[in-house]
Amino acid sequence: MRHAGKIRQAAQLLNSARELAVETQRFHWDVTAPNTLFLQAEQSDIRLALHDQPQILAKVELRAGFGWQLTTDQDAAGVYVVAARKPVIGSIGRGKFHFTLPRGVFISLKLTQCRLCFHDLTASLDLPPFLSDASEA
Repeated sequence: MRHAGKIRQAAQLLNSARELAVETQRFHWDVTAPNTLFLQAEQSDIRLALHDQPQILAKVELRAGFGWQLTTDQDAAGVYVVAARKPVIGSIGRGKFHFTLPRGVFISLKLTQCRLCFHDLTASLDLPPFLSDASEA
């Protein structure tokens, strides 16, 4: 029984450390139409909002930031954001992405176990059939 208490204490300590280790970054990209936001993320909450400015704004919060690899880039076609969790240590992390996008921007998403929220959306969405196993894709 004593070991169960120590395991519970270790889990609580790990949870507390994870909560303290939140890394926040802000990004700003000037864009011209037509342009695309390419986002690849896993186990994250993603919010997309629109505005009338010619720029893509992003606020990224990575819980247990030390367990993530975040890469961004921009070219004439668009803005690229890839957030991948590192093996083992990344399993305790979760991400939050809030993008503010210009109206008319194309959005390309590659998501794994994510929650997606659109704010003030007026659009037609065509989604492919969802597969029960990612390995079938």
